[in-house]
Amino acid sequence: MPKKQSIRKLKGCNNNQGFTLIEIMIAMVIFVVGMLSLAALQTSATKGNNTANRSTRAFSWCSDRMEVLMSLPYTDANLVGAPDPGVTYTPAQTADGIDNDYDGQIDEAGENGAVNVTWTVVDNDGIAGAPPPPANTKSIAVTVTWRTPLGKQKSLTLNTVRAQNATAS
Repeated sequence: MPKKQSIRKLKGCNNNQGFTLIEIMIAMVIFVVGMLSLAALQTSATKGNNTANRSTRAFSWCSDRMEVLMSLPYTDANLVGAPDPGVTYTPAQTADGIDNDYDGQIDEAGENGAVNVTWTVVDNDGIAGAPPPPANTKSIAVTVTWRTPLGKQKSLTLNTVRAQNATAS
């Protein structure tokens, strides 16, 4: 008889009827809401990455142009300035050294994109209301402007002062 009682106990433990349809539907709703939240998060992260990518490219182009200008002789044609507001240079997009249309090609024929680079040179011989600058210096401002995919215009500007070396021309 002891064996029959233990068999009955085992049968009594197996009272599992499974999940009801309502429980399964509630679990599916919770799962779907979680997946939709992850999809929205992914979209937001992608937009943030694109914005950071464009800003990083703009800073790189600005920095590159500033390095080129700083390496030129003080009297170079690209550094000829004037008193405030100075002289602004805008090279053609086919000769500016950047990928204006984000297609991976730099300065290809007919390039016409959303990115522009300009620089302004101001001879520092005095700006009204400002303290006098050091002699034989030029203020250089390099600006990169671009349009976002939604058409909003953004810009980044780097400024520096270039001094004429006593030994250089």
